Amino acid sequence: MENMENTEKENVLTEGKFKRLVVAVTVGAVLLLVILLSVMVYQLIAINKERREIAELESEIALYDELYAGGEDTLEARSKRLYIERRARELGYVYEGDVPLN
Repeated sequence: MENMENTEKENVLTEGKFKRLVVAVTVGAVLLLVILLSVMVYQLIAINKERREIAELESEIALYDELYAGGEDTLEARSKRLYIERRARELGYVYEGDVPLN
């Protein structure tokens, strides 16, 4: 009978240890889950921030592309006008009000 009581005490003690072990593992798993979710949320926020910055930069690139394309026409037009004016002066044409340098 004494042997049986010792076995029951050991079982009760083992059940208590098992319950503590289960609680500890559960708490650890929950903590790990919370940490992983926090990291995931942080990463999603960082990704969205980078996407917004990329979109802003792409819109700026599009704006500068338009300005550049428009600038080529202006540069081409000015070059043509400059060439025409230079050639006209070589041929002796002057604007009204021009003072000859000779």
